[in-house]
Amino acid sequence: MDIARDASFKLWSRNFVFLCVGNFLYYGSFYLLLPVIPQFVAQLAGSPREIGLVVGIFNLASVVIRPYFGKLAGLFGRRVFMLVGSSLFAAIFLLYGQIEGITYGLYLLRMIHGLVFAIFLTGTFVYIADLAPADRRGEVMGIFGTSNVLAMAVFPACGIAVIGYTKSYADLFVLSSATAFAAFLAVAMIGEIQPSAMAIGGKSQFAGCRNRVVLIASLTLFTGAIAYGSIVAFLPVLAPERGLPNFGVFFSVYAVSTLLSRVGAGKLSDRIGRRRVVLPFMTLLAGGVVMLAFISDYLFLNLAGACIGLGLGAVIPALNALVVDETLPEQRGSVLGFFTSFFELGITAGAILLGLAGEQWGFAAMFGLDGALVIVGLLMFALYIPKNTMSRGARE
Repeated sequence: MDIARDASFKLWSRNFVFLCVGNFLYYGSFYLLLPVIPQFVAQLAGSPREIGLVVGIFNLASVVIRPYFGKLAGLFGRRVFMLVGSSLFAAIFLLYGQIEGITYGLYLLRMIHGLVFAIFLTGTFVYIADLAPADRRGEVMGIFGTSNVLAMAVFPACGIAVIGYTKSYADLFVLSSATAFAAFLAVAMIGEIQPSAMAIGGKSQFAGCRNRVVLIASLTLFTGAIAYGSIVAFLPVLAPERGLPNFGVFFSVYAVSTLLSRVGAGKLSDRIGRRRVVLPFMTLLAGGVVMLAFISDYLFLNLAGACIGLGLGAVIPALNALVVDETLPEQRGSVLGFFTSFFELGITAGAILLGLAGEQWGFAAMFGLDGALVIVGLLMFALYIPKNTMSRGARE
C-alpha cells in the first residue's frame, strides 16, 4: 500500500490522521513512564547518581544512533521503521517488570529501549517530511508536532495517577506497553512512501549534515532545548522558593501556548519564510526564560510560560521545515536524524550543565545565563542564515 509524494495532500487524509494518532500514542507510552522512572530506580535502592545514569543512558543511546537509522529509513521505508519501532517498544516495557535491582541488566535494557525509541521517531520524521507538500511544509509539520505536545500534556499525569492508585509499577509497565501497541495499530493503517530513485546511491547520506544551514539550524535548536531542559529540571525547585508552590499551572499555560504557536507559526513560515519566524520567536523565548529569574507571583510565572510556549512552539517546526527545505531527498533521513538529536542533547545539557551553574550561583542567575544562551543561538541564526532563505527552498 504505497502513496505518492505531495499528491493532493489533505490534513484530514487517512495517512496524516493516523500518523498523528500513532505519534500521540507512541509518545504517550513514553511519557507514562517518564516521571515515574526516577521513583522506580529509587525503589530498587538506586542512588541519585544511578537515577541519573538510568535516565541519561536512554537519551544517549537514542541520540547517537538516530542519524544512522535515518539513513536506513530513507533507503528501506519509513512505515517499516515505525512498525518495527512501535512493536519492539511495546515489548520492552514488559521487561521492566523483570528487573529486581540496580544491575547491568537495567542499564542494558535502558540502552536498548533508547535505540528502539530512535527507530520509530526516525521513521516518523522522514515520513512527515516526505508527506508534507513543499509549500505547506511548516504548517503540516507544526500541526503534526501538536500530537507530541498533547501527549506531554496528558500522559505524565496519567502515569503518576496510575502509580498513586495501584501502587504497582508492573501495572504501569503493562499500560505503557498497551499504549505503544496501540501506536503500532495506528501506524499499520497508513501507506508507505517509497524511497525515490535518487535515494538509492548518489551522494553520501551524511553529506547533508555538513550543510551550513543544517548545522546552524541544529545549533539554534540546541540552545532552545537547553532552555527547555533547565526549565523542566529546575523550575519545580525555584518556584516554591519564591512562594509559588502551585507551579503546575506554568506547564498548562506552556502547553496551550505551544499548541497555538505550532499551528499558526508553522503556516506563517510557509508564507513569509522560516527566518522571519525564527528570529522574533527566538527573541520571545529568550525573554520568557529570563523572566523566570525574576518571578514573584503567578501572573508573572504564567506570562513567562506563555512567552516560552509561543517561542519554542514556533521555532521548532520552522527550523524543522528549513532543514527539509535545504536537504536533498536522498539525504533527508540522515539529516533529520542528525537535526532532531540536538533537541535531546540540549535537554540533557540544560539539566546537567546548567544545573552545575545553578548550584554555584543560584537558580535565578542560571535562568539569566539560560536566556543569554538562547540569544547566542538567535545571533548565530541571524548572522549565518541568508536573508533570502525562504520556505520554498526545497530541492526536490
